[in-house]
Amino acid sequence: MKIVEMFKEPMNRKDLLSVIKQALFMTLVGGLLIGAIHLLVSQIFHISLVWMFLFIFGMTLARRMHDAYSTPHIIYPVIAIIAVFITYYLLNVVFYSGYFYMYESLNAATFKLILYPFGYFSFLNFIGQGFFNVANLIDVFFFIVINIYVVRYVK
Repeated sequence: MKIVEMFKEPMNRKDLLSVIKQALFMTLVGGLLIGAIHLLVSQIFHISLVWMFLFIFGMTLARRMHDAYSTPHIIYPVIAIIAVFITYYLLNVVFYSGYFYMYESLNAATFKLILYPFGYFSFLNFIGQGFFNVANLIDVFFFIVINIYVVRYVK
């Protein structure tokens, strides 16, 4: 079956609303919580465990979304991937706003810079400078692994 035909299949409205509710809840809570924990761990221990936190979030998101519907549909993995992207954005907004607040440099200019979403996903730009750095390739690898896990479990 082609992908276009999969999107045309009928879906249960109650399931769709339940999946969207779970995705929104997990996105907001996960993004805020992971951002705060990442700020705490990075300031105390000077290490970044953001990908481990995101993998745990992905497992929890996939399990909650899988339990939220009775009949599977192709739109549910798409919603899950959008939730992972939004969570990663919220995570970075919380982290950087807390970081700038701690060093008393949070003002309108830095807040505008914090809210710019494309800066956080620049590691996915394969034609950009520094894409083939080891740290960036590790970030891309973990981001892809998290998305693949979420999609496979939600299906």
